[in-house]
Amino acid sequence: MSIETLLAEKKKAIVQKWIDQVLDSYGASSFFKKQKDRFANPIGSTISDGLQNLFAILVEDRELGEAAKPLEDIIKIRAVQDFAPSNAISFAYLLKNIVREELSKEKNREEVLGILSVLDPRIDKIALMAFDIYTDCRERLHQIRVNEVLSGRSALTDGTKCASAMLKRDQIKSADNNQNNRLI
Repeated sequence: MSIETLLAEKKKAIVQKWIDQVLDSYGASSFFKKQKDRFANPIGSTISDGLQNLFAILVEDRELGEAAKPLEDIIKIRAVQDFAPSNAISFAYLLKNIVREELSKEKNREEVLGILSVLDPRIDKIALMAFDIYTDCRERLHQIRVNEVLSGRSALTDGTKCASAMLKRDQIKSADNNQNNRLI
């Protein structure tokens, strides 16, 4: 029996558990789980769609290169948040435990072990792809920050005053000081 055949009837339960566990890593997980509108909840929607696509790619024995797009969509979200790198990509490994949990009820152990021996390395490759995408996203974020600092735009976003506002303030102080000196 193939992975696809064995997991077909369990697909909905497995994917929903996977989505729930990933969304639980966020503080407002109940919002992400309940809000189905993709515009009101882009994070929940992107993660849900991405995990469904990843599951299909893994189980249908499709080329793992197809996983790059859904992985990138998920990782772009997780790369800008306060996740440690290990937590940002851990969602891939969550699937292993969920599948084992669902397959533990199967009677034919040899068949289950055979399927796991095929599925586990595919999940590992997806996790490695996720790590590569994560490091690329973090590098791009770092480069954006460096470019902001070098261009001076960071002064507008880091809470400091922009250069023209500081010059205007200095001019006003200088004019006030000159006027006070004339009065003396």
